[in-house]
Amino acid sequence: MQANGSLVQIGSLVKISSLVKTGLLAKAGLCAVLLQGCGAEEGPIGDFIAQKKAQINKETVQLPNSVVFKPFQYQSHSLRNPFELPSAALVPHQPQISNACWQPDERTERSPLERYPLVELKLKGVMSRDGVMSALIQMPDGMLTQVTKGHYMGLNHGQLLEVTSEYVNIKETLPDGLGCWNHRNVKLTLK
Repeated sequence: MQANGSLVQIGSLVKISSLVKTGLLAKAGLCAVLLQGCGAEEGPIGDFIAQKKAQINKETVQLPNSVVFKPFQYQSHSLRNPFELPSAALVPHQPQISNACWQPDERTERSPLERYPLVELKLKGVMSRDGVMSALIQMPDGMLTQVTKGHYMGLNHGQLLEVTSEYVNIKETLPDGLGCWNHRNVKLTLK
């Protein structure tokens, strides 16, 4: 029987040595030490909390009754449903579209400057040759174009009217929404 007992002891030593090798025994010991610190007595903190609980006023305050909300009952079935889009508004006195008003000439050939709005074009320089003033206009892609009086630029039929040493004056033609067109002058200045 002693042989069986010594085998049990040898087997448990083998198990313990394998636990030591893996570090599992060290980890279990560390956990036991850390958990021992959790069992400390509360001492003065527990007394302080008990004092504060005794000082609390135990009276309850009665809140005022809340207002009962009554939903609105929509009774106007003869009026327009507020959750549907309104029907097209009819204006009683719409101005008549005149066919006799001025229309711009539709040109078939367009310059590269007519691809961009005037706000995207920049005046970069002014030159004079034989008394004729010309301007250097920069497009948004960085390309420069030389223009003189009469050239077109911008999206709204803009025509160059005047080139000075400080600015260029352009006449734009804009639709008024009623079939007619209006003119507006725009200046591009050197920056």
